[in-house]
Amino acid sequence: MSPSFTEHQRLAPWLSAVNRGAAMLIVGSAWVSISLLFASETRPAPWLWVLIATIGITVGMILPLMLWSLQLRIRLDKRRYTVRIWPTPFKSQIARREVKDAYVREVDPMRDYGGWGLKGKRRDLLYSVGGKQAVTVEYRRKGQTRKLTVTTERADELLGALSP
Repeated sequence: MSPSFTEHQRLAPWLSAVNRGAAMLIVGSAWVSISLLFASETRPAPWLWVLIATIGITVGMILPLMLWSLQLRIRLDKRRYTVRIWPTPFKSQIARREVKDAYVREVDPMRDYGGWGLKGKRRDLLYSVGGKQAVTVEYRRKGQTRKLTVTTERADELLGALSP
């Protein structure tokens, strides 16, 4: 089924720089820890070498790649509205029949929700990788009204696609 709306957003440039800095700090900390281990007078056991290599590869390569490749993916088709932060497992899906209302609004992710990424509570979620324009969808699930807010540079286009 072809989507009526798709968007892939990368992190805002300054937020991406913060993530790179955090990744480099993590890699640097791992390097210092491993260096201190090698500098000790006692030789580590062989199983410790395997553990060190595994942690080094994970922290040194995979984590920075994940942080650098973060994307907010929005997809809307005839049956489902899906929002996901890729490459993480965090994803929200709403059946189109559950949508009760949708509107554009201004949000400040840091002030309103406490940051970027996936924030909020089960009844009021925010997906954001930067920006202030957002589309909020109100829907009912299990007898409760819930909100899903997504920052997007194409807010009016997404709102138009969400309208019946």
